[in-house]
Parts: sequence; structure tokens; C-alpha cells
Amino acid sequence: MYFELKDATADILAKSRRHNELCDLPLDLISSKREAYDIQAIAQDALGFERKGYALVGTSEESRHTLGLAKSIYSEIPASALFAGTKEFRLPQGTIGVQCELVFTMLRSYPDIGEPINLDSAAEAVLDCRPAVGILGRRTRRVFTGDYAAIADFGLHVATLCGDHTGALTSADLASIDITTFLFKQTVFSGTSASVMGNPLNAVVWLTNQLSANGRQLQANDIVATGSCTTILQVWPGQHLAADFGPLGQVECIFA
Repeated sequence: MYFELKDATADILAKSRRHNELCDLPLDLISSKREAYDIQAIAQDALGFERKGYALVGTSEESRHTLGLAKSIYSEIPASALFAGTKEFRLPQGTIGVQCELVFTMLRSYPDIGEPINLDSAAEAVLDCRPAVGILGRRTRRVFTGDYAAIADFGLHVATLCGDHTGALTSADLASIDITTFLFKQTVFSGTSASVMGNPLNAVVWLTNQLSANGRQLQANDIVATGSCTTILQVWPGQHLAADFGPLGQVECIFA
């Protein structure tokens, strides 16, 4: 894809996200992961919002299968798409569903110069952990499968709805959290935090490696949304969702 086409594609994606509209773009023409992330970055710049951190998608095998992804992907989270304590959320056109996930807040820059990137160092660099619900969606009328289209389309990220801060948990505790999701107080599905790369802290490790490969790092107060601990759940306007994360508490929302 020529650079001018990358610019135009990113601009249309940004307008579609800003106005909650669907567009017609041939995202299947994107030929590489690098090209896809270039389009995403240009589109994020076109949105013009401060960045709050990163959202990961496809960090569990079941979520990748549902979304048609071969590997995990990520995107930056604009300030306009990060919510705390939200009890009602209007679903935009193109909504795919929701994912129950954990959100880490970084205590400091990570990694420091010469610091190894692993589970232990990630745990030390994290300030706290919150339960969250991530809204996933597309900005295109046509549904494209595959990693490149999903990456370019803001990594399928729509919004992150965070619960309360709970403080730090040990690495072992984080890997053994059971999550139960309810619609209208009826159990819909359950899962475990270990489904995210064996331990949700590994999502921080994976993201840090991706950023480091491009000369970047996580900064203090960045958030990292880990991707789904359960299957992707399709939701509709008028539904009430509650997700119980055990020691981390609950997140609930009515969708409009």
C-alpha cells in the first residue's frame, strides 16, 4: 500500500471512530504487520486524543479463534475511550462484543536500561490491578478476518471500562483469579485469568517486548489492558452485564 493510501486509510478510520460510523475500506489489501501498525499509528494521531496506555486483544486461544486472529495484537488507548466507574455505555455501530480483562497501571517506566523483561520484573514494575470490561468493534461495514485488518482498525478496540483500584497482587494470585459473567443476573460464562498467556502479567511482558523492538517502552501511569480472560461475549442494547473477578471485585454496565 502506497504511503498516500496509508494516510487516507488512517484518516477515514479516525473519522469513523470519532463519529461512531462505519466506513468502506479494503483493509484486506494491507500486506504486512508493519504496514498495519503504521496505519493504526497514523489513525491514532488523527484522532488527536492523549494516549492512556495499551489494549491487548487475542491473548487467549479462545478469543483468537472467535476473532479470527492468528496472534495477539495491541493498540493504544485514547483518553476518550478509557472510563472508570461507568454504569452505562452506548454501543456504537460495528460492536463485536465484550471481553473481561485485567487492567494494570504501571508504577514506573519499564524496562529500565539493561533490565530483563520477564514475569518477575513486570510484577515489580506494576503499581496495581483493576477488573475491566473491554468493548471490541470494527469501523468497517465489511467484516475482515486476519491480523492485519484488525491491527489497522485500532486493534478492534472501542473502549475500556475499568473497575476500582485494588492494589497489587502477587504473580501467583493474578494467575488464579476466577471470573464469572452475568447477563440479567444469569450466569453466562466463566473463565480464569490464567487463560491470558498463562498469567495476565505475561501480557505486560509480551507488550513490552513488542514496544522494545520498536525502540519504545511503557511509561509510569500507562495502563495495560490484558485481553480476554473468558470468551468474547456478544452484547446488545438494553442488556445488563456484571463480571465478578473474585478478589478484584466486580464491573457492571448497562448497554444502551
